[in-house]
Amino acid sequence: MKIKIKLIAIFFFVFQPAIATDLPKEIPQGSLVVGQSLDADEIIVDNNSLKVSEKGHFVFAVGRDHVEPISVTYLKNGSLIKIHQINIIIQDYDIQRIDGLPEQMVTPLDDEIIERIIYENDLIKEKKKINLDLTYFKDSFIQPTEGIISGVFGSQRILNGKAKSPHRGLDIAAETGTPIYACNEGLVIHAEDDLYYTGGTIILDHGHGVKSIYAHLSDVKVTVNQTVSKDDIIGEVGSTGRSTGPHLHWGVMVFNTYVDPQLLLD
Repeated sequence: MKIKIKLIAIFFFVFQPAIATDLPKEIPQGSLVVGQSLDADEIIVDNNSLKVSEKGHFVFAVGRDHVEPISVTYLKNGSLIKIHQINIIIQDYDIQRIDGLPEQMVTPLDDEIIERIIYENDLIKEKKKINLDLTYFKDSFIQPTEGIISGVFGSQRILNGKAKSPHRGLDIAAETGTPIYACNEGLVIHAEDDLYYTGGTIILDHGHGVKSIYAHLSDVKVTVNQTVSKDDIIGEVGSTGRSTGPHLHWGVMVFNTYVDPQLLLD
């Protein structure tokens, strides 16, 4: 039986499940911004040209540390239609301390482990670059499993007393074997049982660079090139990789820029 999870629109700018053609005047750090233009054939965000679908949909991310206003330029056949500016709402991030991790999971020294980590990191970097024509990103997202929120986006991680990169997703603590559901329709571009840091790992592609990642799984139930529907079971919660207990790490990104999954649900 599928769990009932509240369906909430992502930033559709009017907080309802319909794409608005007017972007907001301000937006928080860590936001996924989805828009639609009925006139423009090119959208430029801070000098970066975005992919625009046949129906005018486009998407971009506001990074965790982005502070400057964002300029969105609309063009038609090379001619300027308008420029829209979005101001950034600064977020207050937590500090999270996690102790008791094996030292090899915090600061690996073994050459074979280091080579493995570099290989796996390069593999994930290549997956992040994929830019498909899919437009699943314009649909609302759901929380992929039930549980207790044990880690939030953006928090500074202190692992065994050592400062590490800020947390890039949402941690949901649950019992091992708890079903994990696709947060949105997508194409499986990565499905691996045992990565060094993230253990059982799945990446779904939702189009235009938007991807969701599911980590520390005890069981991976999908295969690469499989298309899944929102709310399909794709795996089970576990404690594989660098983990102190069973939980799902859920991340959402646009290429290499991670956004706050909680903002997709609020």
